[in-house]
Amino acid sequence: MAEKQTEKDGQCVLPLSRIRTIMKSSPDVGSISHEALFLTGKATEMFVKNLATISREKSKDKMNVNYKDLAEVVNSDDVLQFLQDIIPRKIKAREYLEKLEDEDSS
Repeated sequence: MAEKQTEKDGQCVLPLSRIRTIMKSSPDVGSISHEALFLTGKATEMFVKNLATISREKSKDKMNVNYKDLAEVVNSDDVLQFLQDIIPRKIKAREYLEKLEDEDSS
């Protein structure tokens, strides 16, 4: 059974070193203050928690969040449009090929 991570005041559950690495991967970023790093981590935690909560509420299974639930929320909410390429709805290969054929015939 997985350990439940708890949120403590003044601490991030996400590893700040990993967040720093991701932020530094942008050529536009110079130095990163500890405050900016911490706030980015907390904002990310809050965003993921909110996304999971919304997905769980709209899911048939109220105890678990599945990929299908996340994809449905992301693809039905305009605010989350930026995630549609990262969390697309799953379709079968046959459906995709039919869609390509329809586009080619148009």
